[in-house]
Amino acid sequence: MGTEITLSIDKIDVCWSKNHMGIDHGFLFQSDDRKRLKSDQVNYDYYESKDNPDLIKMEMGFTKPLRDVVPRLELMGVTLDQIRLEYEHAAADSYETRKQLEESSLEKVISCMPFDDFLDIIKLIDIGNLDGSYDNDNIDKDPAEYGAKFIDVNTLKAIPHYDSYDAMVYSEQSLVSHILDFLRPYSALRLLAENENNIHQEVKWQYGPLVENGWADVSMFQPCARRKQKFLIVTEGHTDVEIIDLAIRTLRPQIYDYFSFIDMTEGHPFGGTGNLQKFAKGLAQMDVHNQTLFLYDNDTEGLSALKNTNKLNLPSNMKVAMLPDLDEFKSFQTIGPSGENKMDINGKAVAIECYLDLFRSELPDVPVIRWSGYKGDVKQYQGALVAKEKYTKKFLSHSPNQLLGSDYDLSKLERVVDTLYQKCVAIACSAKS
Repeated sequence: MGTEITLSIDKIDVCWSKNHMGIDHGFLFQSDDRKRLKSDQVNYDYYESKDNPDLIKMEMGFTKPLRDVVPRLELMGVTLDQIRLEYEHAAADSYETRKQLEESSLEKVISCMPFDDFLDIIKLIDIGNLDGSYDNDNIDKDPAEYGAKFIDVNTLKAIPHYDSYDAMVYSEQSLVSHILDFLRPYSALRLLAENENNIHQEVKWQYGPLVENGWADVSMFQPCARRKQKFLIVTEGHTDVEIIDLAIRTLRPQIYDYFSFIDMTEGHPFGGTGNLQKFAKGLAQMDVHNQTLFLYDNDTEGLSALKNTNKLNLPSNMKVAMLPDLDEFKSFQTIGPSGENKMDINGKAVAIECYLDLFRSELPDVPVIRWSGYKGDVKQYQGALVAKEKYTKKFLSHSPNQLLGSDYDLSKLERVVDTLYQKCVAIACSAKS
């Protein structure tokens, strides 16, 4: 009979293979996701103790809530926009196939529904509320009879590549599997996340039975993003790396392994804004294939560097970004030759330290930007946060758990991490175009 291995959510299989590993889904998971899972391929009557070492091996697999799998999928370019393109290609292909069959059939060709209509149907599917029990009378039933909760027979016929005669449908769950079968498995998972009731469901990849039955070696099942899937974040200095690294570990631990950083410590050959531009130019000219994001401060020098770097015609695997504008920076205390004033410092004096919690009792009473040199190409002065080292030291003295368990204001860092995430998703999508 052999041994099956599946990628599933609840009882819905989105990908499977038999007697071999099949697709490597390890990048969907992290080290902490390796756990024991109940399996219908295990004869539990054979084991007297649940702590039997052989049983433990048989039950091993990976599991992660769909809500935490979604950002990992998007960093692989599996976004709704990309799925729309995949759907439209499948719909066009399905329509051509149906037209060819029309010549030998009396049935009129049915056009495939638009993607937005298909998405509306998927949003109705609450997979935790689907019946998965096997119906022995399935041969005498139309597959649409199992879809009363979310679809009717005419709508079902408008799904790409749907064929009622070829459908192996015997329950509500199996109908959903059949409906999604024309899509890539990761696209199916991403679409199911559009129903909020589904995001708490566990995505599972159980390898124990396959390994213990001799069809694969356990070393083949490794978690975390692979090297080619990672994003290299290049910043202006070592402080940027330390702050962003801790921010991601704190706010987005479910995708932390997707990022690596160039450490701009003192003496690094590419340290500083000007040389960062040269580094970007060098990587582009060398046709480096790493997914790379060059991140500049949201200040005068960063704005100038951003404009110059954008002129380099970077390849699709490289993008450039600035730290985000925030409303909190539109009226910020500053000091300079003209005295003390509140000014909008977006694009003029916002470095990574400005996104920290600047209003801790043990820190300076009022955070202040001090203006310095004039930058001719963008016609404005450069500024910097006074005593920025104190704010940095305070933030870096915390662990992720300490930050989350305290009243430390992480809202501005949240925007920074969101900016990084969105830019990296754009890089991943560019690679698929």
